[in-house]
Amino acid sequence: MQRKKALIGILIFAVVTILTFFLLQQVFQFGEGLSVIVALLLGGIVEFLYQKKGDS
Repeated sequence: MQRKKALIGILIFAVVTILTFFLLQQVFQFGEGLSVIVALLLGGIVEFLYQKKGDS
């Protein structure tokens, strides 16, 4: 079960990070560096919240 939770967490992180990057880059015309940083932070936060929710 732990392996499945880890895999889902990785997928959530990847999808959120990629979608956020493209959204910031293409729609809002943010710079590449800022888009990467914000996307990684948001992906990490969402994945952390998913892992924390699973612990409850």
